[in-house]
Amino acid sequence: MIMLYLHMLLIYIQKSISIAGILIILFGVLVALYRFLKIDLTEKNDKKLSDDTNAIRLSLARILLLGLEFIIAADLISTTTAPDYYTVGIVACIVAIRTVLSYTLNKELAKTEHAQK
Repeated sequence: MIMLYLHMLLIYIQKSISIAGILIILFGVLVALYRFLKIDLTEKNDKKLSDDTNAIRLSLARILLLGLEFIIAADLISTTTAPDYYTVGIVACIVAIRTVLSYTLNKELAKTEHAQK
């Protein structure tokens, strides 16, 4: 009986962390869209527009990485509640894909930040 409650608790924790990651990404995209539209509609200088757009891209990339980390953590928690090896394999593939995506985004972010300095 306790194992059932522990299993349900882990599922709620996993879903909560996953939703938090999704909300972080959604919030970041909305903020980036607002900032871009605000700058695009008000800025007339192309050089300043380009610099501001790159700054928006960098901040959006950071937020996407944070959201992906939350989602990866939720996937890792879900492996503890997986009933069979097939599900564990699928979750492992998803985590691997998201980790590679996170790694490449991180490299792109570091390269862009270095280029701006």
